[in-house]
Amino acid sequence: MTEQMVEQVVEVEDDEPIYYKPRSLTLVSTISGILSWVVLVVFIAVVIAQYFVLQQLAQGAPMTTLIANPQVQNWIYTNMVFPLLNGLSLFFILQGVSIGLNVLLEIDFNAREAKN
Repeated sequence: MTEQMVEQVVEVEDDEPIYYKPRSLTLVSTISGILSWVVLVVFIAVVIAQYFVLQQLAQGAPMTTLIANPQVQNWIYTNMVFPLLNGLSLFFILQGVSIGLNVLLEIDFNAREAKN
C-alpha cells in the first residue's frame, strides 16, 4: 500500500514544475489583480460617503471654517485620510502580488523554453 502511494507522489510530468502549479499561481495572480481594484473602489466610496456625512454635519457652514477647527481636522484624518491611505496601500500590495507572480511565472516559462 505504501508503494502505491510513493508511485503516485513520484509521478510528475516533465513539463510541470515540481514545487508549484502554474495554473493555481495564475489564478491567484488574477484574483489578486481583480481584488485590488475592488478594494480601491470600495475605499474611495467610503471616503466619498464620509465627505457627504461631513457636509451634513456642517449644516451649511463653509468648509474653510470647518477645516480650521482641530476636532474637525481629527475627524477628517480618522474618517477620510486614514481609510484612503489604507485602501491605497492594500491596492499597491495586491497589485504587486499580481504583477510579481506573473513576472515569476514568465521568467520560469522562458527558462524552460531555453532548456528545450
